[in-house]
Amino acid sequence: MNNTATVFSKWYDVSLGKIMTTTQTEELLRESIAFIGRALAYNGIILGHIKILARLPEPVIDRYLFLSLTRLEQIDITPSKYWSKVSGIGLTHIELHVNVLIFGYTFSEVEAVITEALKKK
Repeated sequence: MNNTATVFSKWYDVSLGKIMTTTQTEELLRESIAFIGRALAYNGIILGHIKILARLPEPVIDRYLFLSLTRLEQIDITPSKYWSKVSGIGLTHIELHVNVLIFGYTFSEVEAVITEALKKK
């Protein structure tokens, strides 16, 4: 196991492949961050943290959902005030900022896991 920390930070413009509500998008993001966490865990423990900031593409202030994972069994989700008020709109894509600080994996290994997670939509 590599004992140095890898810091990964990248923006993605993700096409959802179909029209989705914010509730459906939140569930998809929950599944994605859980997939990333499972793939990067070492003996069931995340040696670092995984964060995803999802933003709606519309030009509206306060339009985000923040997901954080430091323990596999607990995904912390913080929606903005606006996120919960737009449950009726249909989304076709979303902007994601993915940040990972992890021990034991290279940058390219982390990027490959994230790429795979984003394909699962």
